[in-house]
Amino acid sequence: MELMEGVELRHADRTDPAVLALTTAQQTELAALYGEDQPLVALHPDIEFILLTLDGAPVGCVGLQPISPGLGEIKRMYVEPSSRGWGLSRLLLTEIESHARTRGLTTLRLETGTKQLEAIALYTHHGYTETPRYPPFETETVSRCFAKHLD
Repeated sequence: MELMEGVELRHADRTDPAVLALTTAQQTELAALYGEDQPLVALHPDIEFILLTLDGAPVGCVGLQPISPGLGEIKRMYVEPSSRGWGLSRLLLTEIESHARTRGLTTLRLETGTKQLEAIALYTHHGYTETPRYPPFETETVSRCFAKHLD
């Protein structure tokens, strides 16, 4: 995929300081949007991240967490607010799907919230379809879950 000028995508560990900063910002933004009582889901030790930098500065990330054979979950997809609207989330989504295929995953799932309309539009535009809420989100009325079978 041709990246826009100044954009780099690279694999990063969940303990990478840039990943930690971005995922903390994402969780803070979600707490402001939905309140502090939302379930905080710990990251699986085997999660892999893609870090997106723009002119060398980290501005976005997305995680791929293994769930079961063939199934992965997209976690902590985030682009910092001043870098939104340029298609960076599409780059992250395309890259994590490609990486999932190389890991032998055939299906990706994700959870997002009812107030995250841009995220819902992104996922549905990229072929994700709404599914029943799965644990630990099954009783969270503000959660919406989606899945996509990878070709």
